[in-house]
Formats: sequence, structure tokens, C-alpha cells
Amino acid sequence: MREPIQAAARTLEGLLTWRESSTSGEAVAAAIAAARSAPAAARDILAGANRVVLTGAGSSYYLALAAAAAAREATHRAFTAAPPSEILLRPDGVLVGDDPATEAVVIISRSGSTSEAVAAADRARERGHPTIAVTCRAGSTLAGRTDVTLVSPAGDEEAIVMTRSFASMLALLIGVVAAVARDETLAEDLGRAADRWPDVSAAAAVGRRFGTTDWSRVVILGGGAAFGIALEWGLKLTETSQVPTSTYEPLEFRHGPISVCEPGMLVVGLIGGPGAAEELRVVAEAARFGAETWVLARDEEEARDAPGTVSLIGRGLHPAARLPLLLHPAHALALTLALTRGCDPDAPRHLGQVVIIDPP
Repeated sequence: MREPIQAAARTLEGLLTWRESSTSGEAVAAAIAAARSAPAAARDILAGANRVVLTGAGSSYYLALAAAAAAREATHRAFTAAPPSEILLRPDGVLVGDDPATEAVVIISRSGSTSEAVAAADRARERGHPTIAVTCRAGSTLAGRTDVTLVSPAGDEEAIVMTRSFASMLALLIGVVAAVARDETLAEDLGRAADRWPDVSAAAAVGRRFGTTDWSRVVILGGGAAFGIALEWGLKLTETSQVPTSTYEPLEFRHGPISVCEPGMLVVGLIGGPGAAEELRVVAEAARFGAETWVLARDEEEARDAPGTVSLIGRGLHPAARLPLLLHPAHALALTLALTRGCDPDAPRHLGQVVIIDPP
């Protein structure tokens, strides 16, 4: 039986996690400005690397997946993502370059003190790899163990689960990648992303409405760089409300998992950019099988044939520039659903803000 939550947290506005998520727009804007003045050493490391490995644990791993996919598209070079446990337990399967000096490692950690992230930074440096820390805390242990540090100036937070930290560190990384790639369109559109916050707030209102239903299951679909964002949606739903949640690449959902579709479940599609039409067809099929559907599309054209409820986020923006805007609606859904299910999302069970274990 779920324990009753405290009276102070019976509304979304009473939650610390929600209040911090609601400031994500300001944190993203500050991170974009920080990317413009990022240390030249960070850009030099990324520009000089033949291969870049991005790593982080939990939400930071999903951030790494999204950032790596965006970087591959922007630079047409080898960016990949792996959890720090893989670097520690199976380094030869992750750090595979012939010359460590040309294989950079980017370590992402909100706190800069997650034990696996710090240990992975140490391991990478011991092997001769250039290292970059991405964090919200400039004075953290991780920041002192890497060659250069990128700091999200307004991303730090008190909440246990990541909210504005994820969005802002992602914006910071994408901004630096845009500079390395000399992609002026991406850089300019990223600079306009924070101006699209009214659309984000409107989508969050939809998420709050969906969160008042105790769904039997929630499925999140996202392709390309949005797959990492979809995984983060799934994690937020799982850790705050414990609702059964799954995440898939949209077309992969059609290869078996779509059999779970039925009335009483929710399918969310994070759609935008190449492949949008094909991915929407999968969402439409889920709707025909009885699932409720919510599509977060980029613009009216991409959402033209979308089934069910539609929210537009990032109209006119480069697909990668809209990525940091897709997190706040997830928090609206997850936190409201947690309250609906009698959970306290400010104190998810078995969790603390920083994971400290003895590294291998």
C-alpha cells in the first residue's frame, strides 16, 4: 500500500521538484550564454578528437545519448555514449581508439561527485584521454579531475530527480557542439530556444491533465537524439510514480512491443525533424489499437496527421535546438501522475540526490 503524502505536497505547486523544473527556461538561457563563452580548450579537445565518448550515470547517461546523437549529425564525426560503469568494467569495449590523445571523454554529472563519474574521469586520464567535465557545480570533485570543465551556471538544484540540470547541461553541450561544427543555424536556433517557453508551458499544462489519470502503462517514443530524451521521460515516470513505463524508437515499437496497446494506457510521441511522418504513423497505429496518444511535434506541418492530443514545441527551430525544451512537459506528467498515485515525488523511494558506491 502506498503511504499517504504530506499535505504540503498535495498540489503540484507545493513540490520543490516542480518549482525547480519550472525555472528550466531561465537555466537553459544561462547555459546557452555560457556555451558562447566556453573555454577554448573544450572546443579544441572536441575539434581535435577523432572520436568522442560521452558518459554519465542515470539521467546523465540519457543526456549523453541525446548529445552524442545531436553531435554526430552536426559534425558528421564519431560521437558515442556509454555509462561510466562500462568504462570502469569493460574499458576496452568503450575506449577503442588507436591513439588515446585523439579520443576524448566527456563526463557528465549534475553534482560532480557521483562516484562512477569521478572514477571514469580518473580512468580516462590514466589512459591518456583528453577529458571534459560537464556539471552544475564548478567546485566539485569531478571538475578537479578533468582537463577542462563546462558549468551550467543556473542548472544546480535541490530536488532529488534531475529537472533544470538536465535541460541546461544539454543546452550547454549542444551550444559547444554547434561552435565546433561551425553550424550557424543550430547556434542561432539554440539562442532562440528559451523564447519558446510559452509553448513549453502550454505542453506542460497538457501533461498535468494527462497526469490525473492513473494509466496502466505509459510508453514513450523518440527517435534520433530524441531517443535519449524519451528515456529520460521514462525514468522520470518510473522513479516518481512507479507507473510501468517503456521507451522505444518509434519504428522499433512496431516490431513486437505494440502488442501491449490497449485502452487505459498512454503513448507519448516525441516527434520532430527527419522521419516525423513515418514515426507519426506508428503513433496513429497505437491509437487504433486503443491507446490514448499525446504527440509533441515541432510544428503544424509535422503534426498534420497526428492522432489524439498534440502539443507544438520548438516551432521553426533546428530539431537539436528544441531538445532542451522537451523535458518540462515530462515533469508535469510524471509529478502529477505521482500525486494521483499517492506517491511523494519530492522523496522518491530508495533514492538520494547523489549516488555514491565503491567504484570497481
